[in-house]
Amino acid sequence: MIQVFVPGIPQPQGSKQAFRRGNKIVIVEANKKLPDWRRVVRDSLEAANVACEPIPAPVSLEVIFFLPRPKTVQRLFPHTKPDLDKLIRAINDSATDAGVLQDDSQVVEIVANKVYADEELPAGALITFCEFSGVSLDQ
Repeated sequence: MIQVFVPGIPQPQGSKQAFRRGNKIVIVEANKKLPDWRRVVRDSLEAANVACEPIPAPVSLEVIFFLPRPKTVQRLFPHTKPDLDKLIRAINDSATDAGVLQDDSQVVEIVANKVYADEELPAGALITFCEFSGVSLDQ
């Protein structure tokens, strides 16, 4: 099992922008903050991967995203952007870059939540990867 808390504001991955550079079409991430977030996630996962080897089996991912609460927002949960699936995509790709996973296709189960951060739980992501045992993490 690999578990790590990554401080910072979680960033979504998925939306792309395309533009022409000469005769070529170049596609880049629309989110300019994504590379820094992925770097911090990758570095944290590398440090937590004591075995220094990718998990060789099917994997369960459990992640809780702690998002900053806007000052005027009273709602209990952040049921607005960023999309949960796009936040997860950045985590899985960072885990592959960190060598925790051989490929993000190994992830066969995901339990994920978005909640608001507070004084005791700062903005960031609590990430847990473990071998899938065939029993759901949420039971």
